[in-house]
Amino acid sequence: MLDNSPAPVIVIGAARSGTKFLRDILASGAGVAAVPYDVNYVWRFGAEAAPDDCLTPAHLTDRQRRFIRKTLPALAHLQPGEVLVEKTVSNTLRVPYVEAVLPQARYVHLIRDGRDVTESAMRLWQAPPSWGALFDKLRGMPLANLGYAAWFLWNFSTGLLAGRKGGKVWGPRYPGIDADVQAQSLTQVCAQQWRTTVETARADLRSIPQDRVFEIRYEDLVADDRALRRLISFLGLPDPEATLAAWKARVERSRSVKWHKMPEQQQSQMLAILGPLLGELGYADAS
Repeated sequence: MLDNSPAPVIVIGAARSGTKFLRDILASGAGVAAVPYDVNYVWRFGAEAAPDDCLTPAHLTDRQRRFIRKTLPALAHLQPGEVLVEKTVSNTLRVPYVEAVLPQARYVHLIRDGRDVTESAMRLWQAPPSWGALFDKLRGMPLANLGYAAWFLWNFSTGLLAGRKGGKVWGPRYPGIDADVQAQSLTQVCAQQWRTTVETARADLRSIPQDRVFEIRYEDLVADDRALRRLISFLGLPDPEATLAAWKARVERSRSVKWHKMPEQQQSQMLAILGPLLGELGYADAS
């Protein structure tokens, strides 16, 4: 990290929760720079052989810490004095690891209704990759990350053979996900992925001083600008009006709820996994 830069902002959130939207909004004003895509390969540098994304500080070496702290600002083209914003969805499973790398980081935990996330994730697991985005990511990948690139190609080709264009495993790799992919339906895997990432992140973020943690709901973020205004104030972003203007230009308030259209069996499988956490989070009719 640049020595004179403010504490970085780490957006934490399950895949398909709106983390890309939030990252881009936060980085729209002057004085803020964002890593433009998920960089799990950076966070897993030196830990490519780990079976899942749940890295702990015990896995961290000085070499890994230096690599991550150097690579993130480079990918964001961070200038002196700017705020770095980074979001990699797999960080939901390893907040203590992130904290060990960036001990002064501020965390924004974005939570979205797990039913919406599950339905959306199911489509992404089966969708072909965005080749343009993939090329941009590979072009920016340091040679030191060739080990992760090899795993990615294996995961992608294995997924194609299994009929999943998005790869054998898509999104955060929670412990046991490989076995679940073999034994459970895609609905159950995606539901478990959301539940595990949200529960893990919430538990781990409780260990962080709460003056560095902000929880926000996706539904509040898109309803009006009040939640975003509170977040901007919490983070002390240098150009709030530009951030709010970017939100106004990009927000979609009329998104349709698609999980209602899922077959009844899929809804039952999903709610059997999500129900308790949905209720704890206060989402309506989660039974």
